[in-house]
Amino acid sequence: MCSAARAQQITPIGIIQGSGALATSGTFTIEGIVTGVYAGLSPAGFYVQNDAAGSDGDATTSDALFVVQNSPSVVVGNRVRITGVVQENATTPSFNQAVLTGPVITVVSAGNAPPAFSIINNATYSNATAEPFEGMLVEFSAPVTVSDVATLKSRGELNISPQGLVYQPTQFVDPNDDPASGTTSVGATNVAAVTAYQAANANRVLLLDDGRATVNPLPIPYLDATTQTVRIGSTVSRLRGILGYGNSRWRVQPLAGADAPVVSVLRPAVPTFSAIDVKVASFNVLNYFNGDGAGGGFPTARGAKTLVEFNRQRSKIIAALVQMNADVVGLVEIENDGTGATSAIQDLVNGLNQAVGATTYAFVEDGALRQPNNTDLIRCTILYKPAAVKLYGNVLVDASIGFFERPPVAQLFISTRPTQPADTFAVVVNHFKSKASGSGLNADQGDGQGASNLRRRGQAYGLIDFIDKTVKPAGTRYVVSVGDYNANYEEDPMDILRAAGLVVGSPASSVSYVFSGLSGALDHAVLTPNLVGRAAVAKWNINAFEPEFLEYDVAGAATVVDSPFRSSDHDPILIGLNFRGVVTAAGQPKNEAGGQLQVFPNPALGAFGIRIVGLPKTERLTLEVVSALGQRALALQGTAETLQAKIGRQTAQLAPGIYLLRLSGTGISQTQRVEKR
Repeated sequence: MCSAARAQQITPIGIIQGSGALATSGTFTIEGIVTGVYAGLSPAGFYVQNDAAGSDGDATTSDALFVVQNSPSVVVGNRVRITGVVQENATTPSFNQAVLTGPVITVVSAGNAPPAFSIINNATYSNATAEPFEGMLVEFSAPVTVSDVATLKSRGELNISPQGLVYQPTQFVDPNDDPASGTTSVGATNVAAVTAYQAANANRVLLLDDGRATVNPLPIPYLDATTQTVRIGSTVSRLRGILGYGNSRWRVQPLAGADAPVVSVLRPAVPTFSAIDVKVASFNVLNYFNGDGAGGGFPTARGAKTLVEFNRQRSKIIAALVQMNADVVGLVEIENDGTGATSAIQDLVNGLNQAVGATTYAFVEDGALRQPNNTDLIRCTILYKPAAVKLYGNVLVDASIGFFERPPVAQLFISTRPTQPADTFAVVVNHFKSKASGSGLNADQGDGQGASNLRRRGQAYGLIDFIDKTVKPAGTRYVVSVGDYNANYEEDPMDILRAAGLVVGSPASSVSYVFSGLSGALDHAVLTPNLVGRAAVAKWNINAFEPEFLEYDVAGAATVVDSPFRSSDHDPILIGLNFRGVVTAAGQPKNEAGGQLQVFPNPALGAFGIRIVGLPKTERLTLEVVSALGQRALALQGTAETLQAKIGRQTAQLAPGIYLLRLSGTGISQTQRVEKR
């Protein structure tokens, strides 16, 4: 059939779209309903879709097309008959979306109801199989999650995922071990799984667009009216829109009115702990450089470019520290300019004490510029509250040669709060080599761990030596090692630490940093195993999930200087310590006399299993499952047999994390810690 003849008959759009990757080129006449008009796109135009009566009835073909028209002359709800030329290729104006160009448009009627929304199953969505929905009205079957906000300000776009947060592959997949619970730190036997996870990531992310091609659109779309932010992890409870394609990305174009996307934004409160003796924190302070300390010296080698910028940064860092209210704080990325009156560390302490009260905080004299083998402009250091903890001995700085750019710094403390005789504990602060560069054996090996992994592996071994040969012999059993390890949860440096018997205190789902739209954890609290059950770890997601345009050096005069949110690019970690042991719900130390609670597997990939031995079969028991932050997730009552039967079904759907199982009865009062991955 010639093109002229074909243009005279109405062709269902599905016939034109076909079930393959490309639409059929040529001149066609279509009839359908206008579903969305986008004068601000490039090219401008509108989407038209067949209703059920006019479609081809084939679920494998799309029933919609984008009609290119510089100044759209139609409105949503128009039934239109259009003759034009269809194309789908990489050139303008198609850009690999099926479009109809040179349209001759007749409006048949107005005010028509839209075609039915096609329901997209969140659990099975993949960009690789999105073609049958191209240009159509779609509705996701469940809430979608914001996975990145990097281009919100510049292009009005949000990365969204129908399947929750999108993680760095090496948060869950170990390049060496399958299952990931192994602690091998050499080889590449599981790299294919890392690559497959990355490919799956690419297929589970698309864009929520704003219907415009404007650069730096104003107002910025989708911002929460109160907080003026959109966070990674925010959700759209019912996402309806048109599934379009452009700039090599699948994207949902928004609808107007009741179907417009509404992003639900919730900022987290600072984590709290119950029944603790000491609160420890770790905080990356984003290259805190205070110039010459007297108001000049800007721009600095890193950090703020002007005194005005620095004051904004300083205010936000202090706001975060005030809310954390920790007794000991390990700091990362503070200027390595000594400890004198004009130093960055003294400046920070001055500002912090001005906010919370004179002499509340002090810093550990760490040697600063005199630290052995510190080759960087920044260093690690420690703040503490003299009223809450006492220094035990002098500062400890790793003196090994050739391992670290920024050597670990440690200090032993004694808490002044325990009701029983106090014990010593140590805080070690680290900053391993970044992933940004490396050559030779330190080049990126393509295993998901980035550049300089070999260097970080050596630093993990160096940290173990420092803890075992310097920190513990100084007089402590308990060590909390915090900081920026520049290694995700399942990467080699973390496995080296685990293989040495140390415990990573947060689960793989715990996030502290976002890079290229992928959530991960470079910052960790690593504990000696005797702190298991005596420590609760929480990351406060005030930075990584927030857009960069809220940062002091981007927001400028619009910076919210009294807010901790986006005070840095890494999230702080908080650790609650209780040296009296795990306490029961009533606040009393556990009593392990009588029966015994055994928990398996631990770590658990799904449901928990328990065995209760040494008790009468008829004894009534209470079993509580409590999060590491003291929130009760489950409470069961019954005999040992009843609890053993119920626990698996009741815990199968718990979120990943650290939990305490508390079993109490006449013959038992016992607590066990279990990690769910």
